[in-house]
Amino acid sequence: MTTNRILPIANLVGCLVITGIIVVQWINERINYNRIGVLNAELGTTREQLDSEKNRAGALENDVRQLKDSIESTMRTRNEMEEAMAKMMAEREAQAATTASAVAINNEAILKQTEIWEKAIAERDARIRELNTNLTAARNRLDSAIAELKAAGAR
Repeated sequence: MTTNRILPIANLVGCLVITGIIVVQWINERINYNRIGVLNAELGTTREQLDSEKNRAGALENDVRQLKDSIESTMRTRNEMEEAMAKMMAEREAQAATTASAVAINNEAILKQTEIWEKAIAERDARIRELNTNLTAARNRLDSAIAELKAAGAR
């Protein structure tokens, strides 16, 4: 075989090898292109999820800020209410002390007045007993005078 015959065969084999290499590279490129398409779709989905998570994180941060504000407001209101309650309790205790003092003074005055009335009643009862004794003595004298008059009139 001469070089004239070997060269076209070698050329054919080379062309087939090169064509095979080109086809393999083209298939690999198509596979890579499909992978890139899938990865681009996943990237788009991931970006959408990232945006969604960023929005959710922003909403959660806003909620946390509102909750903190609400808690602070509640704490301020609670402190104000505790102060108002303490003030009101102090006023109530002062009123209770004043009332207790007035009741004690009033009870003392009532006791004094009761003692005065009891003395007056005792004096009145003593006077009534004395008058009753005098009345009984006068009635007895009157009865004996009537009896004497009857006896003198009967004689």
